Amino acid sequence: MKTKTDSQQLICVDIGSTYTKGALFALKDGKLELLDRQLSPTTVEHLPDGFYSVAKKLVPSQDWKRPDYDHDELPVFFSSSAKGGLKMAVVGLVPDMSLHIGRLAAFSAGAKVYFSYPYKLARKHIREIESADLDILLLCGGTDGGNEFYVQANAEKLAASSFSGTIIYAGNSTVDEEIEEILEDKKLVITENVMPEFGELNIEPVRTAIREIFLEQIVAGRGLKELVNKFDSRPLPTPLAVYNLAKAIGENVPGWDSFGMLDIGGATTDFYSFCESFDPDSSDSMLKGVAEPKLKRTVEGDLGMRVTAVSSFEIGREELVNSETLSEDEALAMHEYTEKVAADTSYLPDLPEEKAFDFHLGGICARHAVTRHAGTMKQAYTANGRVWVQTGKDLRKINKIIGTGGYLASLGRENKALAVPQYEDKSDAISLVPTDYLYYADTQYILPLVGNLAEKYPKQSAKLAIELLNQIKIKD
Repeated sequence: MKTKTDSQQLICVDIGSTYTKGALFALKDGKLELLDRQLSPTTVEHLPDGFYSVAKKLVPSQDWKRPDYDHDELPVFFSSSAKGGLKMAVVGLVPDMSLHIGRLAAFSAGAKVYFSYPYKLARKHIREIESADLDILLLCGGTDGGNEFYVQANAEKLAASSFSGTIIYAGNSTVDEEIEEILEDKKLVITENVMPEFGELNIEPVRTAIREIFLEQIVAGRGLKELVNKFDSRPLPTPLAVYNLAKAIGENVPGWDSFGMLDIGGATTDFYSFCESFDPDSSDSMLKGVAEPKLKRTVEGDLGMRVTAVSSFEIGREELVNSETLSEDEALAMHEYTEKVAADTSYLPDLPEEKAFDFHLGGICARHAVTRHAGTMKQAYTANGRVWVQTGKDLRKINKIIGTGGYLASLGRENKALAVPQYEDKSDAISLVPTDYLYYADTQYILPLVGNLAEKYPKQSAKLAIELLNQIKIKD
């Protein structure tokens, strides 16, 4: 029997689309320690093979395929973003109310939202949903006792469609039975309304429903059931593991109660913020729309370093040229480079010019992911005089940003920081982005693995995560 001073080893594995990453940790005296980190190519045809490969590198003495694995002796925690992760669409009513809250719920559960539709679904929307191979569609709208027309009309459109994924209904609870009847031939989960009262957020029941669907249906269909049964471990979507870690850091590490986390990948860019969204004591400002949660995640599907490199460049091209960061000739060369890396996503730059192009791509992803995540402030005039009207989340109190993901990890190993670029904004709205912060790099790309432990060991995982970061000075 283990005593309190014995060390308990733990295995964490993250199954990605390209690589399966693993880490061996030790838990002793209430503290986590990183012992080793390994990776192997993901075996798309049978995901457990890549898992066993990386696990064998971490603990060679273990017979990983034996049927009577002792999960108490060496517990296993794992996550997966293989095959594109958790793909969703959200159908709501008002864009900045129920639809916005539905998107927040989906993002916080670790999903990637491919489509968002307000009000009534059109035929073209149904065609997009049918052709997108989505895992889940979240249908919401109307407060409890409020609008009934739109959710029922949209349910009827979905009932007549060929969509074969799971539909979560989290709208006006008054018509729960009607929705159940309309969608009786679909895979349907009914949960609590995401906005039971006007402006009130209720996203936890939807997050739970998404997690259960991921476990019961999606995992079973992607070759991971073998790992679930063998290791008695419930996998997480990789972004949810990172989300849980961000929550653990913000709640347990002194000085980290207002921070952001930027994850730039090959196809998408995620941003997480942990801070108060609005100052209710402000005498000269008011909030329009919902008060966003303290912990928020967004994911941008058109911002990335490889798969979406061309769209990333097109989004930021004008800013780079207008700021004289690039000449027109250099912009043309960068466009050709983005086409090259989008066609060969494993390409790594050799030439200084190509490395500079990657750096500019990273800057575009960072700037636009953070700007889209942040709220805005505009002046308005009332009977009582001028006021500032805030929409969305205020990130200006963020004083630390963590850079993670493959590109930012490699950049950090070169002792380089990626600041969020600031350009002159032509809009009359003030973007509430962070402007004065310290930068920390996840040079080992270890945070998703530590995040697998965040639910069970929040304090220990949060402390270890911060210890493993490297602070890098942002050059002027």
